[in-house]
Parts: sequence; C-alpha cells; structure tokens
Amino acid sequence: KKEADAKNAKEDAVIDAIIEDAKMEIPDAMVKTQAEQMVDEFAQRLQMQGLSMDQYMQFTGSTVDALVEQSKPQALKRIQSRLVLEAVAAAEKLEATDEELEAEYARMAEQYKMEVEKVRGIVPEAEVKKDLAVNKAIDFIKQNADVTVENVAPQKDEKAE
Repeated sequence: KKEADAKNAKEDAVIDAIIEDAKMEIPDAMVKTQAEQMVDEFAQRLQMQGLSMDQYMQFTGSTVDALVEQSKPQALKRIQSRLVLEAVAAAEKLEATDEELEAEYARMAEQYKMEVEKVRGIVPEAEVKKDLAVNKAIDFIKQNADVTVENVAPQKDEKAE
C-alpha cells in the first residue's frame, strides 16, 4: 500500500506541476458537466452498496446541487489533468498499438462480462485509443520526471479539518 501511495503521490505531483505551468481556460459549463458526472458516479457507487441517492441525502442533509458544487474543484483538476495528458501524448506521438487496443477490448469485455464485439459496439475505438495514449503519457511523464516522494508535500486531509 505504501508503494502504491508513493507511486500515486509522484504521479499526482508531476501532473500538478505540469498543470501549474500549463495555460488553459476551462469553461464553467465544462466544469459543471464534469462535476455532475462525478456526482452520478458517486450515486452509482452508493447504489452498488445498497443505498439510494435519496437515502444518502436524507442521512447527510445535503442536496445534489451542493454535491455538484463541492465536486467542482476536483472536476476542474480532472479536466486539466486529462487535457495536459492528451497534449503530452500528442506531443510525444504516443499512440496505442493494434495489440494494445485488442488487449484493452478483451480486458473490458472480461470486466463487464460481455463479448468483445459487444464492447466494441458500445465503446468507440477512438476513445479507447485516446485512453491508452493518455496512460502512455502518464508512464512517459513518470519516467522522465525529476520528482522524488520526499519532495512531494503531503496532501491535506480536508475531512480532518
């Protein structure tokens, strides 16, 4: 777990540094859409645990709008990270091979307990290729970054405050 945490800390630190140097303007509507998607993902996770969003709202006294608002900073970071990684993939000409594409479709088919051709019909090839290129960009950045875990400031635990 410590090794995985250190790996994630390095990855986050490198991407944060790149985002800090990048110049990009993210429209508010894009951030709101991403935040809404994150709340939808949260609702799906709740449902898998046997809890409805309505029940969660009753327990917490929160609202969907409040959750969307709370999710906006993380949504912005998610968008910025994706855009930066896509730019790195393009600049370094990082692309998925046919073998990697096939392996990813096979992995997804196994994960969703579906036939590969059915997954292919649902998930566009261009999106899978883009995701694989982004993963390659993450690997490229980690291999070429000069960041050690000791240089990474610990993240604040906002829940503890």
